[in-house]
Amino acid sequence: MQSQANKNKTVNQPPRVGGLPILGSALKMRVDPLAYFVDLYKRHGPVFEIKLLNQTYLVMAGIEANHFLAREGDECLGSDVLFGGFAQELGSEALLTALDGPPHKHQRKIQRRGYSRESILNSIEDVVRITGGFTSAWQPNAILPVFPTLQRIVTEQLGHLLLGRSCGDYFDDLWLLLNTNMKVHVMKTHPMRLLTERRYLRAKARGNELARTVLDWQRAHPPVDRAANLVDDLISAVNEKGEPYSDQMIMATILGAYFAGMDTVAATASFMLYAILKTPGLLKRVTEEVDTVFSQGPLTADGLRQMHVLHNTAMETLRYYPVAAFTPRTVSKPFTFASFQFEQGRQVFVANTLTHFLPEFFVHPEVFDVDRYDRPDYKKVPQALAPYTLGAHTCLGAGMAEVQLMLVIASILRNVSLQLHPADYQVTVYASPIPNPGQKFSVRVIGQRKP
Repeated sequence: MQSQANKNKTVNQPPRVGGLPILGSALKMRVDPLAYFVDLYKRHGPVFEIKLLNQTYLVMAGIEANHFLAREGDECLGSDVLFGGFAQELGSEALLTALDGPPHKHQRKIQRRGYSRESILNSIEDVVRITGGFTSAWQPNAILPVFPTLQRIVTEQLGHLLLGRSCGDYFDDLWLLLNTNMKVHVMKTHPMRLLTERRYLRAKARGNELARTVLDWQRAHPPVDRAANLVDDLISAVNEKGEPYSDQMIMATILGAYFAGMDTVAATASFMLYAILKTPGLLKRVTEEVDTVFSQGPLTADGLRQMHVLHNTAMETLRYYPVAAFTPRTVSKPFTFASFQFEQGRQVFVANTLTHFLPEFFVHPEVFDVDRYDRPDYKKVPQALAPYTLGAHTCLGAGMAEVQLMLVIASILRNVSLQLHPADYQVTVYASPIPNPGQKFSVRVIGQRKP
């Protein structure tokens, strides 16, 4: 099908969004960047230019932008400029997020089994057990910072699922390693000197120490009496030339597995818990559903599928609080979109989740409504719901992430009673480095539950 990029021959200059000297739109982008993009889209249309510090970005928005990303993004938009520095810092010649074209497809094929929905469905009891290990220590009246707490839970689970080893006391090092590189190399909001600071270098060394330990253990214990995991697939894989991957590449991918949901899944789970506690009547509905399924015995994939309200809540959280709110890319091949020319080398944000807040796709999009997907007026439009971005770089672990979201929240609600702290708390969406509820979002533990 011919895209809008090929239909338009007239080339115009995109509208430029005003901003502060030097900072440009940086302050606007710090809090709820998606809401900012929605407002700019309504005022300027499908293409506009913003400035962030010393960088300018062309923003593509609307359903046609999503169609373009899905169909032609891999041909015209590249990832190396944004993620290549991160790959180099980890010493990897094949970091998935930094690859495009055939090398990217090849690496996705190698990692597909590890990040599959089936992988986590086969380990439901382990995920529930890990969550329970955390919640059992939550004392009545304790005040818990939700996002950092869920970051630890999610990262422990992913280490166990993908690598056969939880991160344990390496978590703080992994967090610093990920967030420093995101800010320096990907978002480019912080100076390179952060990569030379003592605390960062220590975190990097500790991360490599953990990755080496995981790799050496996997080599010494091949999957004979255990299920194969992501590391086994990497050890046995070869690149496009038929050559085995270097140890450093495998170690970087091991670190990537710990990073995979540290910000994304944890932030989404945090927003999901907030929505359940904040939306009138939803906590009761979800808790009753969870209790009913858990009362049937150990949780299974069939039991998880019975949690319809919980699933709808996960989907609505992904719509209303998308953590991959936009897709940063660099133009690798010039193209025209909506009568605007995109030259090679230009930095681009494709606002893939902006459609989540357009009424032509979601009735009353400003309302968090878990029942919208069951009503006759909900019409599923291809690529209008895009929480995992679109095209060749669609999140490889999307299926795993959805299951993990449900398991984490179901286990927490089964084990403890919680309330917002304070009770009238209103969440703020911070973008540092990706949308998250920030450090102030907390819950009070009412007590352990004994259904």
